[in-house]
Order: sequence, then structure tokens, then C-alpha cells
Amino acid sequence: MEQTLYHPKNDPYFAEPYIDVQEIREQPVKHYYFHGGFKGTDLDGANEVRFCFYFPMEDQYEGRFFQYVSPAPEDEHESEHLRGQDDKISFCLTHGAYYVVSNQGGFVIGHDPSRLYKSSAAAAEYSRRIAEELYHTAKRPYGYIFGGSGGSFKTMGAMEATEGIWDGAVPYVMANPMAAPNVFASRMHAVRLLGEEGLNKVTAAMEPGGSGDIYEGLDELQQAALKEATTMGFPKKAWFCHPYMGDGALMVLVPTVYALFPTYFKDFWEKEGYEGADPASDAVRDRMQHITTVDEVIYEQKVVEDEAFSSVDNSWVNTMLGGEPLPKIRMKEALPEGSYQFHCRLRVLSGKAKGAEINIAEIEDTMLTLHPENGGAANKNPFKDLEAGDTIMVDNSDAIAMQFFHRHQVPDETYEVYDQFRDENGTPIPAQLPMLIAPMIATSGAGILIRGNIHGKVIGLCSTLDESACPWHGDWYRKAIARCGIDEKDHFRLYYHDNSIHDDRAEFSVDPQHLVDYVGTLHQALLDVAAWCEQGIEPLPTTQYTVHNGEVFLPETAKERGGMQPVVHAEMLGEVNRKVTVKAGTTVHFTARIEVPEGAGSVTFAAWDYEGTNDWSHGESLLPGQDHVRVETDHIFTKPGLYYPCIKVQSNRHGDLSDIFTQCKNLDRVCVEVTE
Repeated sequence: MEQTLYHPKNDPYFAEPYIDVQEIREQPVKHYYFHGGFKGTDLDGANEVRFCFYFPMEDQYEGRFFQYVSPAPEDEHESEHLRGQDDKISFCLTHGAYYVVSNQGGFVIGHDPSRLYKSSAAAAEYSRRIAEELYHTAKRPYGYIFGGSGGSFKTMGAMEATEGIWDGAVPYVMANPMAAPNVFASRMHAVRLLGEEGLNKVTAAMEPGGSGDIYEGLDELQQAALKEATTMGFPKKAWFCHPYMGDGALMVLVPTVYALFPTYFKDFWEKEGYEGADPASDAVRDRMQHITTVDEVIYEQKVVEDEAFSSVDNSWVNTMLGGEPLPKIRMKEALPEGSYQFHCRLRVLSGKAKGAEINIAEIEDTMLTLHPENGGAANKNPFKDLEAGDTIMVDNSDAIAMQFFHRHQVPDETYEVYDQFRDENGTPIPAQLPMLIAPMIATSGAGILIRGNIHGKVIGLCSTLDESACPWHGDWYRKAIARCGIDEKDHFRLYYHDNSIHDDRAEFSVDPQHLVDYVGTLHQALLDVAAWCEQGIEPLPTTQYTVHNGEVFLPETAKERGGMQPVVHAEMLGEVNRKVTVKAGTTVHFTARIEVPEGAGSVTFAAWDYEGTNDWSHGESLLPGQDHVRVETDHIFTKPGLYYPCIKVQSNRHGDLSDIFTQCKNLDRVCVEVTE
């Protein structure tokens, strides 16, 4: 059955827009600001659909808008605190566009998910009315929607469910309908079995000068878990993220599994075909159900963060803020030493709060910090009646069961990474749940189940080191578009961004030595999709890549690779060395070859950090307008140790270093071992 495409002009639900704030603001640059909403769109007395519009002054306006959709609905003011390269408002205002952002109807559960794209569409269309009045023109503004991670769901959903609202789109760090919670499940299974020691071995193997063999030094179980996660799409080089990547959105998504199929957590430990029913499995080996009593119930005053921020990594977490405060709980006895304690569940076994349960965010000695569930501002505190002396259980059973969840959710053959769980006839080997839950989660995040049937022009952007939305997800969507019979040349491009992870913050890199951000490439993609729609200027061809056993591989050179991102190769002592050993006081000669893909502009910046200082402020001397650059320099290491010199480079479509918003970045690293 063909879907009826949505347009808010036919929807009386959004018939009463209003503006309650209209003013000229001087910061971050001078602009017109409008705030408003739609009367009658509240649910249960809250979550009215609201929006903010930020319009450039007349001489800066070029007839378009960019509209951001966050992974989970957030406050419509969410972009106002952003600074520097991350400042979406300033990017739009200085690049000919006004900026649209809404609360997407608020974070609500149990309502029609189409509210997501419908509220975004209503805000987009009403912004056009304001633009026509503000700029005294009847010309329709072009519109472009963009969002990352869960926001990529919303972006793709918007382009599939509507026509004529947005002319183009840029979904980034793209997800697909089988992404959540499966990507988090497989990686956490590997994390549990590898442990800190194993993870460090894997990381070391992938460092410059390392063996490149991530399985070296691991036992049979560890190797199997790592191979499974790799085949599911976790990038081999991304394991350096393990100290800070956590379990992604798993903490948020598990309650959905409880709601849709709660018996999974019982069946897993009892029924044949599930790993928990096998007494020889690692699941049984690591299971813990620690029974103790409450020593103290503590309520702390809530601390408001001074430096709040929103990104594709923390947007889901922001949905859990608000509501009634949860206590901290001090146990009588600490958990068994060496037990698996990540993502445990607290269950109350006696007292007035008997039956209450919730996930645990942190365990420190005998102190439990509880994790707010996925209920937004409607969060309730089920532990109001919990008292000292009540019996409780700290249980990791559900956490372990979730680490195998992807095996019991094998989808159709278009998801090739699941072939590892099928027999020669294509039949799933593990026991299967009676339904696929991941597509339900995806639908609740997009408003519809995305299938690739886009209406408009789309440029997708994926990170090769993405630890939360596997790089092959973008390739899946590219193939889905083709299955819908849509001509890729006229409607779709896909760019892979090397040495980037999931997060979209330029100013808050978690690991500057390993990473560059993709924010400049994202902004350039928005400008390119605008030029495509408005002027017929075709964007650069899709990045050349291959996918094999869940891994995405890029060619070595910029000429072969294409796309937008510059490519840099570092050398030492006149050779292509990944590692050299020298004595302290020795001069090491460094060379770097920087290439920009054809049509992607020229090199604007290159700088070394030799000793891990995170200081790349001293750039190399560059001639302007060059798309192929060779830089040479020397450095003396005075102290023994293991160093990973890193060169970071930037390019810009117009060779303009002053445009901070459109610098495409990359890096390369080598290893220097300095002896006495």
C-alpha cells in the first residue's frame, strides 16, 4: 500500500500558529529572532509544538533555510548555547540561510510517532510565511533538513514521509532500522569478555607501529566476541574509544524491550536456543544476583550544569532529565570482587517499595546511583517508600541478556552482517523473538519505518570510526534508495569521513590525538545540497569505498577515494615508516603528503603535535590554492618514551581558512620510540 505523503496545509492540527517573541538580537551576529508555537498541540497539558526561527538581516539572506532535528526531541532553544564551529545559528546566518529548530512536539511516549515529522514540517512551512513577510518577497524559500544519529532517522523519515516541504537533506552518522539496540548489544558483549586488559591489547594492535592483528593475545572466547562485533560493523580502529564510549543509548532503549517483549529476560536464562540456558556459556559464568539490604537512602540536591551542551551522543540522555528526583542507595555489603557490574538492575525484594526496579547508572563501593528511565519529564520515583533494612538485589542478568539481543533479532537478507547467524539455507541459527523490535524503535525515532523512498536530494555523511552507528549503515541506505528505483545520480550522495567517530562536537573532542571532527564537512554538505537544488550544481561524487564482512574500507589516495575530505600520509626519516626507534637527542625528519580530492578545494592548514600536547596552533607554511602539498619539518625528542606524532590538516572548497564553519579535516599518526 502506497503511503500518502504529508503536508501541514491539509492538517487542521497545526492551523493556529502564533508568535510570542519577535525581536532583533545582536548576538551571535545581528539577526531577527522569532519564537512561537501551535495552539492546541499540547499533549496532557504539556509538550506543545514550539519553534525558534533565526533570520539573517536582509543583505545576508539568500533565499533558504536549514532546519536541525536532534536525535531525541529537545527544547527549541537547544542551539543557542553553541559556540565556535559548532554554532549552527551562526553558520546559517553567515551562509545566506535562516535557521529553523523546533522541539519536535516534545519527548512523549505512547503517541503517534508521525508527530515528529509533522511538527517539523509545520514549523518549516510556517517559517516560510514569516520569511515572505519579513523580506517582502513572494518567492518560496528553499528548505533543507539535517540531523545526526537518531536525528538521521528523523531526517530520512521527513524526506520519505513528505514532499515539497524540504528540497534536500543531510542525514549524518546514519542509522538504519536494525541499528538500535543491536549495535550497542554486540559491542558491549565484546567489552565484557575482553575486559580492560583485552581492550588495551586490541587498541595497541591498531596503533601506528602495532601488529594490526586485533586478535593477537586473546583467548578463544574473546576472539569470537571481537570477531562478532567486527562483523556487525564495529570499526577495528575505534576500540581506542573504550574508556569513554559506555553503552551508547542502550540504557535508554532497554525499557522499550521491557515494554514490548518482557519475557525475553526470562526466556534468555531458561529456554533452549538462548545462551543463558547453556550452563557452559560466558553468560552463565558472569551472571550475578547480589542480595543485600539497604543501609541508607540519600536524596541529593540537584546540580544544574553551567556548561550544558547538546550533541548526537547526549541527546538521548537529555530525554531522561526532569521529573521526580531519584535517591542514591547505600548497600550493607559491597558486590563480589571481580563481578560484572556494568548496567546492573536494582530490584526491591521487601518493604513498602517491593517490586520497584530500575537500571543502575553507577556503582561505587557500596553506593548505587540510579539511572533515570526513558520517560522524559514524566519520570516518577518508584523508591519513595524505600527504607533502610529493606532487601534489595543488584542483578546483572538483564544487562548480559541484552548483549546477545542482536542474535535473536535476525532481519532480512539486505542486512548482510547478520549472515553470521544464519545457516547455509539462510535460516537463523539462534532462537528468534516473535517480532523484530529494532524496527519498532527506529519507527518511533523517525515517525515512519525508513525504506529509502526519498522525495528530494540527499547527501549522507558517515564516520569510518563510528562506534555507535556502524559505517555500513550509510551503504545500507544507499542500496535501499536504489531498491526504490530512485536514480542515485540525481538524488543521492554518500561521503565517508575518516578518523571521525559518532559525536558531532568540534569544540569538545574526547580524544584529539586520534580524532578529527566532521562538522566542517557536514556544513559543506549542507551548502552543496543547497547548490544542487537551487542551481543544479551537482555535488562531488560519492566516496569510493568497499564493504566486506561489516567493515568499510577506503582507498589510500584522495584521487581514488574522492569525496570532500583531504587525505594526509606522514613519513619519517625519508621513508613511509609507521614506527621508528631513535635515541634521545636525535633529530627526526618528518614529511607529510596532503592531497585534496578533485573539486574539493585546497589545503588551508597543516600542523604537527609531536609529543601529545594537543597543541596544533603552530601551522606549517603553505602556499595558497594548492590541492597537493608536501610539508617537511624536524623535531628532537629529548626524553625516552613512546610518542605518537600527529599531523592534522584542513581543506576548504574556496581555500578560505577564515571560514571556520567549512574546514574539512583529517589526520595521520606515526610512532617514535625514544631510547636512552
